[in-house]
Amino acid sequence: MEKPNVIFIVIDALRPKNLSMFSYEKETDKNLKKIANENIFFRNYFSTSNSTAPALNSIFTGLYPPNHGILHQFPYTTDEEGYETIAIDWIGMWFKEGFDYYEEKETKETKKFLNIPFIKKILLHLPAWAYKFGKKVVKTRASAEFSPAIDTANLGISKIKEAKKPFFLFMHFWDTHFPFPTTKYKSKGIKSDTEEILKMIKENSQKEYFKKRMADIGLNSTEEMINKYDEAIKNVDEAVGKVYQFLKKEKMLDNTIIVIQGDHGDSLKEHNIFFEHSGLYDVSIHVPLIMHIPNFEHKEINELAENVDVIPTLLEFLEEKEEQKLDGVSLWPLIKDGREVREKIFSWDGLSHDIKSVMTKDRKLIIAKDPTCNLCKAKHHKEKEEYDLEKDKEELENIYSGKSILEKDLE
Repeated sequence: MEKPNVIFIVIDALRPKNLSMFSYEKETDKNLKKIANENIFFRNYFSTSNSTAPALNSIFTGLYPPNHGILHQFPYTTDEEGYETIAIDWIGMWFKEGFDYYEEKETKETKKFLNIPFIKKILLHLPAWAYKFGKKVVKTRASAEFSPAIDTANLGISKIKEAKKPFFLFMHFWDTHFPFPTTKYKSKGIKSDTEEILKMIKENSQKEYFKKRMADIGLNSTEEMINKYDEAIKNVDEAVGKVYQFLKKEKMLDNTIIVIQGDHGDSLKEHNIFFEHSGLYDVSIHVPLIMHIPNFEHKEINELAENVDVIPTLLEFLEEKEEQKLDGVSLWPLIKDGREVREKIFSWDGLSHDIKSVMTKDRKLIIAKDPTCNLCKAKHHKEKEEYDLEKDKEELENIYSGKSILEKDLE
């Protein structure tokens, strides 16, 4: 039997709270919801990290960040046999190794200069007024340019058409990453709440960082910033829908595995973290997961699962042996028979110096030995925080009393 094609679709910074299939009041996810209703849909799926580099490496290795070695997001971070491997992404660096095709947009010299990690660090340390002035001069910001979702989808479809043998395709949609630069959005003139937000923020360094976020997005209201994020989700939703409909029309679903997921979430204003995915609260590590397995009927799964579990699951389905011991566990018993496969979720903060967490269905413990955020230099966590997830889903009341049964899991 011919090996099935494998398509990994990662939607950057996609948080379930802004999807109607997770009870959001707006329908930002018309196509994703339809795909979920036809396939295997995981409601309680989590990332090992709140940042892209550690999360992607966990997805593709089945290992926790301390074991695959990428603990932090750059610039702060210290070949599949028998498959044609294709990636539609811009992240580059070590991640492009092993792909037969890796698309990276040509950039102007100024933007190439800005991609140097040292230069990024300098820009991010500038006062907000200087950052804003520099942005006007060079007409860019201290991060890479992203391709619009529809371009990523079209390029992916073209590479599928060209593939001569079973293929592994990785498509990374970045439109939902702040400041959502590929999304057209016209301000509706909603009253500014900038001063109100700045009063809420205690640390001066975070105030400066928030001002830079406002400069990047060119809006003066958090409501409009969230509206633009929602529009970005709609754009990605349409693009992913186009890829899925192409596969369906070409009758490729019977021999193609599809994995659609977020790499991490985002905090839009929860926990006084504004438009960054720092911290290990659920808004930053809870992500959606949809899996299409050929000839497998729709199923909604509410048990815990984590991004390190995807590779063991596919290896079991493909009847391939694990070449090394993985941290992830196969989700097949859960998919086929509803049997629970994991009791705990472990996550590491890729945007802070030393924060990790462990959670069960009803309890979560966060230990921050050094909670300084690399982005805004604020401290988003106390040294130890514990939450009763049954009574306090928003993680607002720290119930840590000096001792927790979960502490031994983080030793």
